[in-house]
Amino acid sequence: MLEVESLKRVIEKALSSGGDFAEIFLEDKDELNIKCSGGTISGVTTVRIKGAGIYVLYGCNSVYVYTNDLSLQSLESCAERASELLGVRRRLSDDMVGTKFSMQKTVNPNRFEIYPSSVDFKEKIRVVRETDLAARNSGESIRQLNVDYFDTDQKVAIFNSEGLHAEDRRITSRLRLQATVEVGELFKYEWGDYTRPQGFEAFSTKNDYTSFAREFIRDMAEDLRAVPVKSCNVPVVFEAGSCGTFWHETCGHQLEASAVSRNTSDFAGKIGLTVASEKVTLIDDGTLPGLYGSAAIDDEGFPTRKNVLIENGILKSYLCDRLCGRKLGIPSTASGRRQGYMYAPVPRMSNTYLAPGNDDDEEMIRSVERGLFVKRLGGGTGGREFSISVSEGYWIENGRISHRLRSGFILNGRGIDMIKRVDMVGRKLQKEGGSFCGADSGLCPVTSFQPRMRISLMSVGGED
Repeated sequence: MLEVESLKRVIEKALSSGGDFAEIFLEDKDELNIKCSGGTISGVTTVRIKGAGIYVLYGCNSVYVYTNDLSLQSLESCAERASELLGVRRRLSDDMVGTKFSMQKTVNPNRFEIYPSSVDFKEKIRVVRETDLAARNSGESIRQLNVDYFDTDQKVAIFNSEGLHAEDRRITSRLRLQATVEVGELFKYEWGDYTRPQGFEAFSTKNDYTSFAREFIRDMAEDLRAVPVKSCNVPVVFEAGSCGTFWHETCGHQLEASAVSRNTSDFAGKIGLTVASEKVTLIDDGTLPGLYGSAAIDDEGFPTRKNVLIENGILKSYLCDRLCGRKLGIPSTASGRRQGYMYAPVPRMSNTYLAPGNDDDEEMIRSVERGLFVKRLGGGTGGREFSISVSEGYWIENGRISHRLRSGFILNGRGIDMIKRVDMVGRKLQKEGGSFCGADSGLCPVTSFQPRMRISLMSVGGED
């Protein structure tokens, strides 16, 4: 860590042309990747990522520069360059000189027991081999299988011209399976992640990750045995848990203040208005223990918090960082996030979920004559128009789940229209999943979840 006096000098350099805010974001991150291909360990890669980003604002104008040279000379040079690029020519005010940093202590909601660096490579390779073996012993025909192990240990520190000094340590562990499975003359390629916001304790129970591997392969085979669905417009029931991806894509991105400030969101200018069914209360919360999107602070140093975005159908808030807050005239919601020091912060989701309702889970299906039951969602794209693929879905006939549908079909529509069609929300909230969301500030870990819920009518793009 650089000396406090050195950091003060860098801040003053960043403000030397007259900016009204400056920030230094410091990152020190260790990453490990172990590759297993065809049952053989094919590579072990360690990466150290270390650098600093300097952010300077004046009103709604901003400049961001970064460097992996953490010498004082390099940082002062970067800060001076940022100040010049901002293009402001005014005298530095007295209150911007001699910044006094005050350490803000915030506890990370995710607790880490076994730090990755304390575990021998042999133990991690053992986990990879056990995962590979479990997948191969699933009883299905595998053409190709790769298993990747990842762990990350990221330490961040933030200093700004308002005197803030905040730090956080974020650790994650992950297994990724990539497989091609064959059933008869059909074959399918897919990948899936086992993600945990933990250290090596994520692999303390062997059955957790080996069961994941076996079920991943078996599910691929079952999907190949399933029946294709034709395009239709029907009611859709979404299972509790990771089907919360629906909310991430249909309206989560549009509720990020960056989209609102660019006027690319259907929710712009609608605070206080009804934008969804009264059954919809949508929340983003970075403080929840044990979830992939949780942290002590956002990447601008604000303590993470619970943000109610939509309450009983009424739009209450946007997800906001410092810069978009200036543009929209609203305070930050501790949603400024970034992959690392090479990115400026932008408003991003953390753990986004639909709050529980009061409807009966079984009645959601019983009351559907013909429709779709979605158990798992795949990837998707957001914006005003969304599109999400279905990884595991079933046909509902006369109030009963009839048969499995082959994956690859698409759910699409306009987000603000779809969330008005939510007509039932179950009582049991199920937290699960964990993945990455890519946007202007890189890849950020997120979680999306929900209780079981139903859309009264939705477009299904299948085979015609």
